[in-house]
Amino acid sequence: MKKFGLLLLVIIASIIPMTACGRRNSYSTNIDVTMVDYQYEPNEIDIPAGQQITLNLTNNGAVHHEFVIMKLGTTVGESFGDEDEENIYWEQEVEPGERMTVSFTAPTEPGVYQFVCGIEGHYTAGMHGIIRVVAP
Repeated sequence: MKKFGLLLLVIIASIIPMTACGRRNSYSTNIDVTMVDYQYEPNEIDIPAGQQITLNLTNNGAVHHEFVIMKLGTTVGESFGDEDEENIYWEQEVEPGERMTVSFTAPTEPGVYQFVCGIEGHYTAGMHGIIRVVAP
C-alpha cells in the first residue's frame, strides 16, 4: 500500500508541471460593461490583440454616457476635451436605459489603453478604466 501511495504521489507531481506548461491564457472577446452615474463595471478589461471584440453595453445611469477607448500611449489629462478627440481609438454613445451590442477590432499592439466617458465632467467624476490588450 505504501508503494502505491508513493507511486501515486510521483505521478501527480509529474503531471502538475506538464499541465501548467500547456496552459495558455485565454481572454474573452465578449465583454459585458455596465455604465452608471459615474462609473463603469468592470473598470479593468483584458482582451486579446487584433481580435474582434463584442461589447454588451448597458447604461443603467440617468444620463447619456460614452465608451471611448484612447490610443496606446495617450491618456486624458485633468478632463476630457477637444484636444483628446484626435487620440480616440474607438467610441460608442449609449443613451440612459439603453442596452446595445457593438463590435470593434482590438488594437494589434499589446499594452494598456485607457477608456473614458467623453461627456463633459464624467471623466473627472471617475468614469474611466483600463483595457489591457495582450498578445494572443
